Amino acid sequence: MSQLDDVVERVRVDADAIYAFVLSRRGDLVTKGGPREIPEGARKTLSAAADVVAGTDRVVLVKLAHGELVSRAGTLSLDCHVGVAANRAVLCLVVRGGTEARRVTNALRIGLRAIEPMINRAAEKVARSGEATQVTSSRKSRRGRDTSPDISVEPARRLGSETLNAIEKEIQSGPHVPTPHIPREVLRTTLPYRSSSPTPPPEPASAPAKPQRKPKA
Repeated sequence: MSQLDDVVERVRVDADAIYAFVLSRRGDLVTKGGPREIPEGARKTLSAAADVVAGTDRVVLVKLAHGELVSRAGTLSLDCHVGVAANRAVLCLVVRGGTEARRVTNALRIGLRAIEPMINRAAEKVARSGEATQVTSSRKSRRGRDTSPDISVEPARRLGSETLNAIEKEIQSGPHVPTPHIPREVLRTTLPYRSSSPTPPPEPASAPAKPQRKPKA
């Protein structure tokens, strides 16, 4: 018997219940102490009742006939007390109809507090296992995928004398960098611009004057 089954059985004894079992929120039977097979209709009814009190410490009462919970079990009226632990596990205590509810409710709440840490630890374990599986699969995918850079090497080519002369000339003269033409209007809007009057061209130099000869006396 698992630890969860042991706790649920102790809760059943304390509540003097006929059945005690745990369902998942989807209605799947988790423990082994309850009925071996619960009809789908009863599981859906109990799961719907659990949705009402999920996330709280409240307990809900569902009335079922014995035959609805266990096939061909008759029409005996049963009271199903339902609570939710850790928002995942639905704990159900089933007693005869009309049984004092206080004892059952107290036992159910004690059972919810007892199994909640167990449910949380199991959920954390499953989460860690899922993370480890994702890391392993991502590593395998990275190993299987070729992530090396694509490098291609061109074949060697023989250079003629004309090509060598052109290369040598380019090295000596340096690369030609064209000067872009920027309109004056663009410079005025993007750079500090100071208007100045155009500089007049220099006047042509005049020829030196020839000395005049003095008349003879």
